[in-house]
Amino acid sequence: MSEDAGIRAGDLAAPPPRWDDGLFAAFRVSFGALLRAWFRIRVEGRLPGPGACVLAANHTSFLDPLVLGAVLPRRIVYLMTEVVWRSPQLGWFYRWNRAIPLSTRGGNREAMRAAREVLQQGRTIGIFPEGGLSRDGLPMLGQPGAVSLVLQGNVPIVPVGIRGAHAAMPPGAAWPRPRRITVHFGEPILPAEFAALASDRRVRLRESVALIMRRIASLSGTTAREDELAMRHR
Repeated sequence: MSEDAGIRAGDLAAPPPRWDDGLFAAFRVSFGALLRAWFRIRVEGRLPGPGACVLAANHTSFLDPLVLGAVLPRRIVYLMTEVVWRSPQLGWFYRWNRAIPLSTRGGNREAMRAAREVLQQGRTIGIFPEGGLSRDGLPMLGQPGAVSLVLQGNVPIVPVGIRGAHAAMPPGAAWPRPRRITVHFGEPILPAEFAALASDRRVRLRESVALIMRRIASLSGTTAREDELAMRHR
């Protein structure tokens, strides 16, 4: 992450002022109602309870973070690539959402600190473990970058499967179509479950990513790419 982005990421860890939270809540309710009506959004599973947690979802459409924000009555702080975060068109919106930028070059010490502070405040982090947008709507391999940041927060990770978003607005589409979108929340994966996967840190991270992707795939009605590759090599 660049020095400038690192400083901004650290600043974003601070809780937003009350007036900003109120403004965002009003936007979420009004825009969320529009999204719910247009996409006939259906929620399955149990919404996360109070307290810090990480939402980990599949990513097949630019609608995904908006849909998650529409169904969850709390402000989600997303981890996203620095390139997207600096978008000339929507960068202001990402910064208003308090998104934390991640450099594709690695490092990301400031992002790690910011994410940890957000979780320590009892707030919610949102990640898309595939590290990018699926162009065909099918699962991609999970990437360790964002997962490694949030695992150190020692909080539950809630897998989320989003179905129908790709059909509603696939990458490259100019306007969303009125297709039903379903958001399925899974049972939280507790820190102890990750710790029991392996004693070696690198192996534990790899197995944690695979576990998260399998849970997401089961919730979205697909097969994890990790499992597909494993079956091919048998």
